[in-house]
Amino acid sequence: MAIESPSLTPPRLSFPESRFLIGVGLAVALIAGLIFRIVGQLVLDPAQPLVVAGVFVVTIPAMWLLAVAIFRWRGHTGGARREAAAILVVPGMIIDALSTALFSVVYPNMEPTAGTLFGGLLLLAYATVLVAGFVTG
Repeated sequence: MAIESPSLTPPRLSFPESRFLIGVGLAVALIAGLIFRIVGQLVLDPAQPLVVAGVFVVTIPAMWLLAVAIFRWRGHTGGARREAAAILVVPGMIIDALSTALFSVVYPNMEPTAGTLFGGLLLLAYATVLVAGFVTG
């Protein structure tokens, strides 16, 4: 009785498309970082829990719509959409690992205690993009 090894499936996204998506993910992360550098003290103020809650609530549909728009723009469906979602979040996750570790240096405009809120918001945003890649399309 022979045991068959599973066939290796070729990547669904081309290397140039993967590089493009890395660039898009990097651009989104840098723009979001810049926005939080400018207005972060207003939207992630631990003394304003309703504002913070509102930012968390708005993040879900905003990131969902952004991700789905990118998938549609680039024509990704099925497995390619899942790959695209994973590739989109990687640059931001790498940048944000550093920015949260150096939170008070990168975001001196925000209270140091806002770092936990910021980290939670990042996880929510990245999870939303990943779920959008796996659920839609």
